[in-house]
Amino acid sequence: MYWVGTMEPFGAEQGIYEDVDVLDPEPDTYKPTELPEREDELSRIHSALRPITLGGSPRNILVYGPTGQGKTVGVNLKTEQLQEWADTEGDVTLTVLRVSCKGAGKSWNVLADLVKQAREARYDKTVEKPRGPTKVELFEMLSDDLRAIGGMVIIVLDEIDGIQEDNYVLYELPRASIDGVSIGVIGITNDYQFHENLDADIRSSLGSREVVFSPYNANQLRDILARRACRALRDTNFEDGIRDSEHLRSDVISDDAIPLCAALAGQDTGDARQAIHLLSTACDLALDNGSDTVEESHVREAREEIQEETIGKGIRGETTQRKIALLTVLEAERAGDAPEGTTELYRRYKRFTKQIGADTYQQGTFREKLNDLVHGNILEGDRRGRGRGRGMTNMYSLSVDPDLVIDKVGDDDRLSKITTRLE
Repeated sequence: MYWVGTMEPFGAEQGIYEDVDVLDPEPDTYKPTELPEREDELSRIHSALRPITLGGSPRNILVYGPTGQGKTVGVNLKTEQLQEWADTEGDVTLTVLRVSCKGAGKSWNVLADLVKQAREARYDKTVEKPRGPTKVELFEMLSDDLRAIGGMVIIVLDEIDGIQEDNYVLYELPRASIDGVSIGVIGITNDYQFHENLDADIRSSLGSREVVFSPYNANQLRDILARRACRALRDTNFEDGIRDSEHLRSDVISDDAIPLCAALAGQDTGDARQAIHLLSTACDLALDNGSDTVEESHVREAREEIQEETIGKGIRGETTQRKIALLTVLEAERAGDAPEGTTELYRRYKRFTKQIGADTYQQGTFREKLNDLVHGNILEGDRRGRGRGRGMTNMYSLSVDPDLVIDKVGDDDRLSKITTRLE
């Protein structure tokens, strides 16, 4: 077909990229082969798995940490390294089963996935996930398959907290007694309270070893981004073979672009995926603009675009009461009074609810709405003293662009009169 008009053609856009997939933050697209910032954490995982190489059984491990800290990548690197050893050097049969528990809800779903994977390992072919058996029957099926496979089995349960309150699989797996089989369970979670919320008997067996992945700092994020940039961008390499941000040399990315990406992500959550997404978006913007280099301005524009996509969507989807709470802080910002305390904001809230005919909640409930917005990274909350003998109060300010708040809340016809006044 012959295309006419102004539609942009494909195929001539390589520009700054050498391998665009390297800047995809999702681990399924690009899998790092190293995590130098996590040497201590990987060493602890190594220690828990080492008994396999000594003729013993693997230890159970719980791996904690916020999103984007390398937990899943780290566990995969160590289990893949162990698998390679078992296949080439070790006198042991090793099988690694990996299941994402995100959205699983119940033990049945996790066990069905495990049975499917175990049967594929047993028969070396693709099989259908079982349907119909009870979770007890599924566990018996899994035991039969693992008994047939034999040897050492590591079961990785990513986002293990997704199993929620049905802990049958968490109780049975660590205690499983299967002839000729030794099982080690690795649970990965973002929830630091997950272990404490388990029953005592599950807690004692499942979490024999714990590994915590703390948030990356800005320096670590710079090095992570530098390694990605070296693989993803053309005319980009490390001087003297030293693979850190200080030794990165590039003709297509400015010296301040990566440090800015790292600083913005570091001051937020320390999330490497967030930092990579920011750099990737900045590179795309440079390509869209026909620029030969990725500049600081592209990073700042990318930040605004991502805020628009993620936070803006979140603001638009908030309840009316949370939107009103957000507008009280916006008004305080416009008046130069932010950060402002709960009592003062509540006065604004009562005025707003009266103005639009909405229900007026008690101050404690209003404070909960403010704290919900803090947890959503839309507001910043800070607890401060009121002065000698006057106790403490929560102070709130915006953590997003005020114009973004006006734009997204203003889409709500009921609140548009307030946002128009605050423009």
